[in-house]
Amino acid sequence: MKNLLYRYRHAWVFTYFILYLPWYFGLQLRNISFHDVYTSIDACIPFVSWFIYPYIYWFLFVAGTIAYLFFTHRRDFYKCVAFLFIGMTICLIIFTIYPTSFDHRPVIEQNSLSMNLVQFIYHADKSQNVFPSIHVYNSIGCALALILCPDFKQSKGIKIFASLSAIMITLSTMFIKQHSILDAVAAILLAIILYILIYKKDIFQIEKRVSLK
Repeated sequence: MKNLLYRYRHAWVFTYFILYLPWYFGLQLRNISFHDVYTSIDACIPFVSWFIYPYIYWFLFVAGTIAYLFFTHRRDFYKCVAFLFIGMTICLIIFTIYPTSFDHRPVIEQNSLSMNLVQFIYHADKSQNVFPSIHVYNSIGCALALILCPDFKQSKGIKIFASLSAIMITLSTMFIKQHSILDAVAAILLAIILYILIYKKDIFQIEKRVSLK
């Protein structure tokens, strides 16, 4: 048991959710005015119910990526969660200072699996605190982590899979009317900044710190 605990000691990073979850859901309970991020471009984007599938697939994509790195590459795991958790914290700070909403959902009248899933998501997740989109940001972060993972650096298939996953998830947020295009663009810009800081500059010296352990 001691060997197992030592081998997977990097699980301590998941204590982050002790901070994240109360903060995120607490923001959802605020009874305040929100800035609507709806744009003319959003008006041109149609509602397409089948995009609910890549939207929900996000949960599997993110969890699967984190789990794979957790059990196989500690250094890459630390980089991935640093990217995700720092970005998510920045999003929470923005949500706190600049409350936003995107309440332009269609009325669901058809009875089909995709429509029922959209309805479920609408009930489970308020259209508040949307800028930047954590859904988009995390999908980009996981795609980068897979593409840069030593196991897949020579794999075109994984690079295509990871890239398409991020693209489809990003599009899904807009086509099911859960997010504005502004939310997606803001998430992409944030991802670029964190990619440079964590993967290119390695400002936390993760490469060095992990290699010394």
